Amino acid sequence: MHGPIMRCAGCWLWVGLATASAAERPVAAGHAETMAALGLVRHEGVWRTPQEIELSNRAERDAAGRREWTKKIERLRRGVERGEATASEQIREIADPLAVPALVAALGTDADGRVRGLYLESLARIRSADAFAALVAVALDHADPETRIAAVERLAALGPALSAPPFVAALAGADNARVNRAARALGRLGEPSTIAALITSLETRHVIMQGDGTAPGSTTATFTPSGGGLSMGGGPKPVAVTLRNDGVLEALVALTGQNFSWDAAAWRRWLANRECPDFDPRRSP
Repeated sequence: MHGPIMRCAGCWLWVGLATASAAERPVAAGHAETMAALGLVRHEGVWRTPQEIELSNRAERDAAGRREWTKKIERLRRGVERGEATASEQIREIADPLAVPALVAALGTDADGRVRGLYLESLARIRSADAFAALVAVALDHADPETRIAAVERLAALGPALSAPPFVAALAGADNARVNRAARALGRLGEPSTIAALITSLETRHVIMQGDGTAPGSTTATFTPSGGGLSMGGGPKPVAVTLRNDGVLEALVALTGQNFSWDAAAWRRWLANRECPDFDPRRSP
């Protein structure tokens, strides 16, 4: 008796499940129809717009392309080292924006200045926003002075008026050494419209850490006319100082053919006397 009842119960259970599944199917189908009506497509388990799917696919393709360029540049670099004549030419002719990260990484690690010059030539050829930003970063911050100059030369070839603004912005930076590097770059770019900004940056105010020559927390003996005593050493402290920028003065002399030294007022008077808007100060008598 138990056997048939169990079978019957099993049948009813199976029928119940089948009925529930059938009831759920229209709901799922209706949901898909609703999402499709909204313009959504199921992609990798998520409902997305076709535009989102295309952007995702493009991002994956770009990431793969950047990885491939890293490998390719490494292969070409080995070819240069082996003396393969075509390797240098292939680096020089790179024009794919996806190659920019690999070129930037190579610029930061390659010890051969001549090969760094090839990477810079490629960045100038690419002419994307990322490539331009990379050239500016090299011109301002690369450890090798000759590489910085080479980057400025590539930027000058792209156009001084286009290339000058990032360096003008850098004149207002907190790092005094970087201010001078930016100024020297402007001097090499030869863009007269930057003279006013350079005059403003002849002397700049910076905060530097200045110590008292003792370790923090140490005690030192002090002697004054009224007596002596012990004082606590405080270690380095931030101090605001005004610094003269030799790089700025060099750039002003290069751009104008004049030299008013550190007299910012004299530089401003000279600039105010230039009445013609198209006047090139370097050609002034």
